[in-house]
Amino acid sequence: MLAFISRFSTQLLASCVLVGFALPNFSNALLPLLPAVLFFLMLLTIVSLNIKTLVTDLAQASVWLYAVWHTFGVTILIMTLAWLLNIDSKLYLAIAATCATGSLFASPAIVRSLGLDAQRCMAMTIASTLLMPLVLLLNGWLFSRFNGNEQLQLDMQIYSLRLAIFIVLPIMISLLVHKLLKQSLIEQALKQIRPFTIVLVFFFPLGLMGAFREIFDETPSKALEYLLIASGVCLVLFISSFLLYYRQGKNLAIISAITATNRNVLLTYSITGSFLGLEYMIYMGAIQLPIYLLPMLVKLAVRPS
Repeated sequence: MLAFISRFSTQLLASCVLVGFALPNFSNALLPLLPAVLFFLMLLTIVSLNIKTLVTDLAQASVWLYAVWHTFGVTILIMTLAWLLNIDSKLYLAIAATCATGSLFASPAIVRSLGLDAQRCMAMTIASTLLMPLVLLLNGWLFSRFNGNEQLQLDMQIYSLRLAIFIVLPIMISLLVHKLLKQSLIEQALKQIRPFTIVLVFFFPLGLMGAFREIFDETPSKALEYLLIASGVCLVLFISSFLLYYRQGKNLAIISAITATNRNVLLTYSITGSFLGLEYMIYMGAIQLPIYLLPMLVKLAVRPS
């Protein structure tokens, strides 16, 4: 069963979005469990990586240049397009908050399912997450006025705690595991564990669809508008990131495109609380389908070289 899940993981992830949409009560019930799922996903992912190589990657300027693009660059691009296309200003804060968000912690697992470098993706994910507080605060200050909210007050204590839980603690556990156990034993265990990382990813599209389904039941046209905007944003992020990194190789371009498209919207919501409002809850659901559909299309259309 796990071999089947691993082989068809990208298709199953897209299917989970539809299941979460079809079962809104089930989706809402899963939502409070997602932070715990997020922790175990990070733990399994980081244990499977070479920590020394990860630290080396994070010391490279290119990784941080990507993080600047992922946050500041994307904000400028997307919000300019939103203004030019005359998108409802009530959505500005939700879109801007998503632009500030670090990459989904599931990105390395998705990248690995495509046969690409999960190590590099993890470094890019962590770097973009570390830049997130500054950009989120800036975006909140700039765009909260468009829907009448008070200026965003980013709780750095909560954010720091979540960084410690989701990044520092898994790294410490991984270091301990690699110190206490032989490498051959770790590799043998990881062969059995790796398929479970994809299983954990399934919880995210399943658990974030409740608010989107509720607005769909009330006003289908409004839900469709959210879906079209979220899909358009993801498409722009994917294409622009791919083209930006294509000269550095097709594989890195694909990794950059997937990492830029995937957004850890759950962490952003956890940090900002109810400030982002219902619009962001709906947008979280709307963005799930394009996030998980794009890797499937990449897997069908492109063979990494």
